[in-house]
Amino acid sequence: MSFVQAQGCRIYHERHGQGPALVFCHGAGSNAATWWQQIPFFSSRFTCLTLDCRGFGRSLARPDSLTWDALTRDLLAVLDAERIDRAALVCQSLSGGVGLRLALAHPDRVWALVSSGSPLGIDAPEVLACVERYLGTSDSRQVEQRALAPSFRASEAALAFLYQQINAFNPLVSGDMTAELKRRLQALNHPDALIGCERLAEVACPVLLVSGVHDPLVPPELARSIAALFPNARAIEMNACGHSPYFERPAEFNAQVGRFLRSCLGGAPADPVAETGACS
Repeated sequence: MSFVQAQGCRIYHERHGQGPALVFCHGAGSNAATWWQQIPFFSSRFTCLTLDCRGFGRSLARPDSLTWDALTRDLLAVLDAERIDRAALVCQSLSGGVGLRLALAHPDRVWALVSSGSPLGIDAPEVLACVERYLGTSDSRQVEQRALAPSFRASEAALAFLYQQINAFNPLVSGDMTAELKRRLQALNHPDALIGCERLAEVACPVLLVSGVHDPLVPPELARSIAALFPNARAIEMNACGHSPYFERPAEFNAQVGRFLRSCLGGAPADPVAETGACS
């Protein structure tokens, strides 16, 4: 558990396990603690890094510093601080755009990219429409409070409450700052801040896009259309979950991502944990 100085901000990060490097990057309204169901699973085979993105959790920063460039440089600073030359990135929602930008700017540093429920910060009209609709229907509550599928909130009340509590430890999702976070997210999706869809063809590493069937931001059909823009990508959908499959269906998420990562490394033997799931 440590901090690295990056562009006037102290970025909190943790390291667990040994093996090929794997970085978990959270979405808007969350922080490193949200990966509590992934780190025990993956750290037996991988060197796992988590971080609090600037403005979230323990990485205090001014809201106006939340830009794609700053977020990408922060991630690079964490890799450098941990002396990680190459890593796979597992990115939720907002951080999918960060992972994409790192893969484009430093292809030698990224050996695989997993994007879960992320619009990736690209300029596709259908993606922009989903983002505008999602942000436009959010009220003063936390931006990701509506992320969980209704069935999950009903059947897993304790976990849904934990999800909310983890999100509540972020300065940008408390009190009046919620409106500021929403403004920053809208700025990140301004046309001037987006990446052209044609640039996805430049991504050299394998890509996996994960979506929940009830995701209001990136539904499965949209994820499939985005996957077709990459030279080496596939999309999977997970049943009975919404915007956060990693939290709602962790066993299935871990199994699918684990299989993908092993295939990227040349088909390493399966983990001892059973890899059954409800993905299609």
